[in-house]
Amino acid sequence: MLQRIQSLYLLVATILQSLLFVLPFATAEKATEGPFLDGDLDLYDNVILLSVLIVAATFSFICIFLFNNRKLQMNISLGVIVLSIILSGLAAYFAFGSGIAASIGIGLFIPIIAIVFNFLAYRGIKSDDDLVKSSNRLR
Repeated sequence: MLQRIQSLYLLVATILQSLLFVLPFATAEKATEGPFLDGDLDLYDNVILLSVLIVAATFSFICIFLFNNRKLQMNISLGVIVLSIILSGLAAYFAFGSGIAASIGIGLFIPIIAIVFNFLAYRGIKSDDDLVKSSNRLR
């Protein structure tokens, strides 16, 4: 299970996505209304961001244990990539589309790094699947 490099990639992606629970996406001056009530835009300010991240991190973690079903593992990995892209877009929209001048936080880059690790995991799963298919043709 964890002997495969793609499982390690998925574990790193899960850890990175879990870091978003404590890191802000953006920081601005305190506002009286909008997403920056406490000065930071983090997950707890927006239910949509929180729910997308919970689903992405959960599926990324579950994907580690689906090593017996490579097709499902590839599909879930692609789904996590799509969810991470949606998360990045929504975070950027909520951070900079509010009309308040905000500075970029480290949390805005973490979904992009998680996308890279999920893509590397997808490539590893695909290569394993191709290897099994080629060995089945030799029989």
